Amino acid sequence: MKVLQGQTIFDIAIQELGSVEGAFALAVLNGISITDELTSGHELLLPVTSNKSIANYYMNKEIKPATSDNEVVDNVERVFFEELSIEFS
Repeated sequence: MKVLQGQTIFDIAIQELGSVEGAFALAVLNGISITDELTSGHELLLPVTSNKSIANYYMNKEIKPATSDNEVVDNVERVFFEELSIEFS
């Protein structure tokens, strides 16, 4: 799968694998750290989906989370950002 601008490994884990825990398997499979900044357009190999219902929900709704603050993101949803900002303010 291709990394979109502003996506983190956790965004991709939720989107493609249906679980944040999938970030660890994703990192190991691709030889990267969970803290590495991802480059848009970079191809990542995907491990087995851990929660197919969540992954299918993201796919069917075309939700592509991109929560990195390091890049400007156009036409990509920022999931959880506002809710967490309000919760922890």
